Amino acid sequence: MKAYLDIETDKKGNICVIGVYLERYGFFQLSGEGITQDKIYKITNLADTIVTFNGDNFDLPVIKKYLDLDLKKTHKSIDLLKIKRKLGIKGGLKELEKMFGIKRKTEGINGYNAMTLWEIYIKKGRLDALNLLLQYNREDVLNLIPLERILLEQLGGVLI
Repeated sequence: MKAYLDIETDKKGNICVIGVYLERYGFFQLSGEGITQDKIYKITNLADTIVTFNGDNFDLPVIKKYLDLDLKKTHKSIDLLKIKRKLGIKGGLKELEKMFGIKRKTEGINGYNAMTLWEIYIKKGRLDALNLLLQYNREDVLNLIPLERILLEQLGGVLI
């Protein structure tokens, strides 16, 4: 089973939101102090493969550093960034979503904006900022599913 995963970090590099979608169990999302090694282990342990976009270089090393949890040791990793590069496709996640017609309600928000939203929530207690950040992260995670399908179709169904 696959787990689709994406994290958001604050300006210091700490994980502030983590979203995981498990094929048979649905969507899980943790934020702030609710993010613990034990919780992430229990969620991801239900899968044998972790699917990310740039997760091999960002999400998984940050999880290892801040939660002392090495998901690359315990799971197969599919990094969609590496697949799109092998296909010779340019652009980041948001550009690929546009290219392939994958919609999002949080259009125009990027990783830097996500950090700012977390800061607004922490400093001013604004739940609207937190809710927008959570929606952004949810879309980052859930949009990996159609993106993976599209990229695998372009590969002829063969995972590299």
